Amino acid sequence: MNKITVNMTKEALFDFLLFHAYSKLGGFLVNVLGLAVAFLGIFLYVSGNTTGLGAACYLGASFLFLAYTPILLKIRAKKQVQVNPEYSQPVEVTFSEESGIVAKWQEGKREYPWEDIERAVVTPKTIGIYYGKEQALIIPKPDFGEQFADIFQMIARASARRRKHAGTQADDTTGTGGKRESAGGGAQQENGVLRSDNPQ
Repeated sequence: MNKITVNMTKEALFDFLLFHAYSKLGGFLVNVLGLAVAFLGIFLYVSGNTTGLGAACYLGASFLFLAYTPILLKIRAKKQVQVNPEYSQPVEVTFSEESGIVAKWQEGKREYPWEDIERAVVTPKTIGIYYGKEQALIIPKPDFGEQFADIFQMIARASARRRKHAGTQADDTTGTGGKRESAGGGAQQENGVLRSDNPQ
């Protein structure tokens, strides 16, 4: 069992939110669009197809595309650290090989069983432990202290067990379905349908 105290900062939260936004297709396409507008403006200006003012408009539009998401996320991170009780105060997080992760703060408690943990991601300033498609337990790297390796290995083992369990279920539901006789006397395969929960 490993226990750490998490002190969220707006810089760490912004770092994770930025990673989360740009790891999705929408965030990537916004960046591509912003760069494309900038290159188009420069190309038109160099080729003589637009004036300096026109090129400046293209570059301004490119800046808006590229800067909008980071600015919005920086504002959101600052607000969340101020108003969210899980971010605005120290949170004691316990990692147990048997039961999973438990986060406790002054007003409440949240439990994350290993079977709910889908993946863990590493950003420059944080570790994000996803327990839903859009939900993650975010921990700044410095808060792990000397326990970083032990905890991350525990998370990796839990993820491996979850994948193995999911694979076993897939084999059971798709490869070992029972057979029954149809009205015409032939055999019909009855295969179960495996549905997974949300995948970060």
